[in-house]
Amino acid sequence: MEFDYELPENRIAKHPPARREDARLLHLNRQGLWEDRDIVHLPSLIPADGQLWVNETRVLHARLMAVKPTGGALELLLLEPADEPVEQALTASSPVVWNALVGGAKKWKSGALSVPDSGVGLSVEREGPSLRFSWDGPEDFGTVLDRLGRIPLPPYMRRAASSEDAERYQTVFARLPGSVAAPTAGLHLTQDMLAQLEQQNIRCGKVTLHVGVGTFKPLDGDPKGHVMHGERCIVTPSELRLLASGSEITAVGTTTLRTLESLFWLACRWREQGVGPEVEVQQWVHKEVRDPFSSFSEAMAWLAERRTDANADIEFVTRLMIVPGYRVRSAQRLLTNFHMPKSTLLCIVEAMVGPVWREAYAHAVASEYRFLSYGDACLLERR
Repeated sequence: MEFDYELPENRIAKHPPARREDARLLHLNRQGLWEDRDIVHLPSLIPADGQLWVNETRVLHARLMAVKPTGGALELLLLEPADEPVEQALTASSPVVWNALVGGAKKWKSGALSVPDSGVGLSVEREGPSLRFSWDGPEDFGTVLDRLGRIPLPPYMRRAASSEDAERYQTVFARLPGSVAAPTAGLHLTQDMLAQLEQQNIRCGKVTLHVGVGTFKPLDGDPKGHVMHGERCIVTPSELRLLASGSEITAVGTTTLRTLESLFWLACRWREQGVGPEVEVQQWVHKEVRDPFSSFSEAMAWLAERRTDANADIEFVTRLMIVPGYRVRSAQRLLTNFHMPKSTLLCIVEAMVGPVWREAYAHAVASEYRFLSYGDACLLERR
């Protein structure tokens, strides 16, 4: 399968539009026909009494500049804590250990790195394959990182993050910090638009998937040979009950869709194999576990009823890979941005709408849509 297309450099959005609601919207309906719209038309394209689901993860200030003992600068990109959930690591006092990418690591021979003007004596040392961060004073690591780090813009923007990005590379509903990339479809939504949806009795549900750097890993040939990265998900009991209500679902972003689909396979695995819900969702679980449910909402109701602690969140890691031929159970619609060539996210797009996405993308390129994280959006109706 080929998931490549020609994306001219001048179609990649390097900066956000003046306002979130200024984005264009390509609407691809169930018949495979598309129409040029604007993101402000979204409320009219979602049926009343339905549900809109978003990812409320918050992007970390995960990029840090550090200095070697010899004076040279290195750039650090924090990925995830080495041995504890990100929520705990961000509230921890000194020291903490994180997995990270180090730009110019081969030039770092020995000694601790320092972070200039940190105000807390922040230092960084190697600890096996990870980095150990130590500092003075009572501040937790999340506070230190918010103050000293920068938003980690995707590499294809080819620029450093500015003060504008600190706001615009976060959704208006971002709550739980833990991502190194934004759930970009949600960047288009505003509080006014969410209020308009609420007036149509469209309920907004929220899940969390902390986006990892693996989301930028391109396909190398056949998707069947791709090794999918793991990403941590959190779903609250109240949101699980909302999913069980049976209303039509519009998923905002591929991360939201992967979370909902992963929940479905958690329920299938528990019912078929007796394995509880807090497990890792494997990449090809849909080929290994039978689907015993008549609907997605039935699976969510079954999962909610069998929770041993009805007040505890469901927390798990998903490696689920959605590819053409996969049957999406959860959402009737997917709001998503235009994705990078050779991206696993294009596999999700084809699973939703079939190969017609190639013609739709060609139209978008010719019609001067803006692509990737700060670009325009598509509303895809499941075929």
